[in-house]
Amino acid sequence: MKEDIIKIAIAGVGNCASGLIQGIDYLQTYEEKRKKLLHPKISSYEVKNIEIVAAFDVDKEKVGKDVSEAIFAPINSTPKFIDVEQKNVTVVKGPLKDGLTGHLQEVIKVAENPEADVTKILQESGAEILICALPTGAEEAVKAYAQAALDTEVAFINCTPTLIASNPEWARKFKKSNICLIGDDLQSLAGGTVLHKGFLDVLKEQGVKIKDTYQLDVAGGLETLNTLDDERKQYKREVKERTIRESFGNDINLASGTSDYLEFLGNRRIGHFWILGEGFMDMPIKIDIRLETLDGPNAAGTLVDVIRATKLAINRAGSGPISSICAYGFKAPPVTTERHTAHQWFNEYLEGIRSD
Repeated sequence: MKEDIIKIAIAGVGNCASGLIQGIDYLQTYEEKRKKLLHPKISSYEVKNIEIVAAFDVDKEKVGKDVSEAIFAPINSTPKFIDVEQKNVTVVKGPLKDGLTGHLQEVIKVAENPEADVTKILQESGAEILICALPTGAEEAVKAYAQAALDTEVAFINCTPTLIASNPEWARKFKKSNICLIGDDLQSLAGGTVLHKGFLDVLKEQGVKIKDTYQLDVAGGLETLNTLDDERKQYKREVKERTIRESFGNDINLASGTSDYLEFLGNRRIGHFWILGEGFMDMPIKIDIRLETLDGPNAAGTLVDVIRATKLAINRAGSGPISSICAYGFKAPPVTTERHTAHQWFNEYLEGIRSD
């Protein structure tokens, strides 16, 4: 009996794509590791059922190469965990638009190849889901891929902070076309935002009043270099801060985001969490924590759940933003809720209790 395959296309063959593609092969090679996943199976789907069928980028070091080779291009900093088998999927040049500005122009040389017809590639590849993993701030490029997904009736997962699923106009378009829309701004498995919200959740549940808090990080990945651009850095910070304020109110002093790029850190991200609150009789409570992670696999750990849940949504004839998947896996979902509620919604959706 043929396995159920989830055919995906990915726009942006960066560290997130590297973590995802390596992760699929890793779990095929080391079957015992599957048991450690939060969701070893979603419906009938395991991570091994995910198959990449198309890939888009603009970097001349990636375009024209098999995606299994392109993920290890020098500009990517995700470590090599495993030898990835050839996928017989050549990276083609996607629409540049505003994808490279500021610091990215200094380190990436654009391929001279003509831009591919994204809709044609999606149709010919049989892709069911298009994952957008472009750099922060590439709004026009993200919208171009979103439109291509609409035109080809392919589900769209937006890993970037550009508002697509949370934009009422785009949400209506996907809803009207009966196409699943998931986003925005992918939340890493054990990333700064989810842990920051987790710490604050626990304190709030215990009756602690939060006064001041920050979650700031330094990293060496390309996404961090990209956010050195003041406008993009501020945009990313606003998205992260908004998701926390929506859960904890506007009466706390808050800062959240990337503070600097350090090339020698490679794919490592070092986060610092600081919280000042007041407990019983205004007793001062301070928390100061350091976290170190790898960006590529950290993002992919969430993405493998989101992909399989999106396939489930397709099977159920879902349309427009699927609130439970968005709230579970993203920092800026259309409907925000507390962290533990998002997990509850997600599990209820998987079980068929929730319709969206």
